Amino acid sequence: MRRRRMRTVQTRVVLLLAAFLPLASPAAPKPFKVGIVSSQTGGLKDMWNEGVAGYEVWKKKVDQRFPNGFPITDVNGKTFSYKFELDVRDDESDLSKHMDAVEGLMAEGAHFIMNAQPVFAVEESIAVNAGKRLNMHGATSNDNVFARDLPNVFGLAQSHHRFFPDTFKQFKAQGVRRVAIVYREDVTELVSAGAAAIKAAGDELLPVQNNIGYAVNANASSAEAVKGVAKQLNTSSAEALVACVLTEDAHQFIDAIHE
Repeated sequence: MRRRRMRTVQTRVVLLLAAFLPLASPAAPKPFKVGIVSSQTGGLKDMWNEGVAGYEVWKKKVDQRFPNGFPITDVNGKTFSYKFELDVRDDESDLSKHMDAVEGLMAEGAHFIMNAQPVFAVEESIAVNAGKRLNMHGATSNDNVFARDLPNVFGLAQSHHRFFPDTFKQFKAQGVRRVAIVYREDVTELVSAGAAAIKAAGDELLPVQNNIGYAVNANASSAEAVKGVAKQLNTSSAEALVACVLTEDAHQFIDAIHE
């Protein structure tokens, strides 16, 4: 599997933008349109919405540093300055609506689609690559996105299998002897994260005292599910907890395991 990494922020942007230089008018360069589809409403609204805020901070920083536009030099040595426009849309936590929004953004001239919803990251990457646009994943670490080796799909986040080994190495260095791993079974990205955490613990010969998957559905709300898991954790001999969960659940776990 090849995972593309870029050493500096400026290099990342230049490599991406260079592909679109022929699309802009030399006399009056048009802004690069950046499309983002996130789950601002619905059941997945808590998942990785920080990614949208991150893209907004990135644009603000670029605008501040380059008030006349981001400079890009073509093969003839001529420099052009480009602004960026963000277009953020809500998929209502629905895959079909997510894909419709992605296709709509590309049809309306978006040059890039920045992923802000890991649950739909694989489907999004396939569609954007087919649409001959650039797809950047800064909010996902889903290995399945990059295993396809799609030429127009790039990632900045560490994969799960690279992230967790360092975590467990630190646990061992701090004298932790047993861990508990909890993950959401109803969120694909978190199932993947949980599996990677369990493997990393095994690789470090660190016993997993509790391996608990749970789901939130019509029969169990988030608070109820977390409370049930916390009861198991509170009687466990595990000395550290790795929770592959959503932000709302994480806050509830902090309260529940100290009751």
